[in-house]
Amino acid sequence: MQGQSAGKEVTAEQIWSVEKGEKRSVNVIHIVITALLIGIGFVVGAFGSISFPLGFGVNFFWTGIAVQQVGSIWFGMWGVIAGAIFPFFSNAISGTPFYVSLAYIPANFVQGFLPAWAFRHFKADPRLKKGRDYLILLGAMIVSSAFGALWSPIVVLKGFGLLTTDSLPLFIWGWFGGNVVAGLVFNFILLKALSPVVIKTAAFVKKWFA
Repeated sequence: MQGQSAGKEVTAEQIWSVEKGEKRSVNVIHIVITALLIGIGFVVGAFGSISFPLGFGVNFFWTGIAVQQVGSIWFGMWGVIAGAIFPFFSNAISGTPFYVSLAYIPANFVQGFLPAWAFRHFKADPRLKKGRDYLILLGAMIVSSAFGALWSPIVVLKGFGLLTTDSLPLFIWGWFGGNVVAGLVFNFILLKALSPVVIKTAAFVKKWFA
């Protein structure tokens, strides 16, 4: 990791701190990472969601949440941007109208932004070294998914007259459960397994853009 002595284990505080003499700036790699996350998000969001599709881009197990949240923790705003964009493409496969996908932006933004903010604000270790790191990740997952589960069915689908009041609970719990369960399966594994490598790369974002 830049600015750290070879072989010395860095702390969570050091992971997110820009050290004296360390230069960080937006680079081509960040644009490449954004495009890569959009591509991966499209594939896993469209074809990796497991069974019981509810329609309008809502599934009982949505693997795209891992791209939104893990990507945003590692790559800051570049991951948040990718997480807000790729659902347009994956939702199109399921026949979701464009205006509905557009209205989903606040939910998709929060689902990526909140975990990224929590890790930076509370200086949580993306390598998940302590119980505190797991709790911060779990809390951010639950709160962000709850926002998405309320915003999208109630504000968007019900607001556009696409859902009846009776069907709201199914869509709310479907959205929330589909995100949290997939996050529990993939977020912890990806962060634990790959963060030690990612934080040493030039693509890793300590602040929001660099």
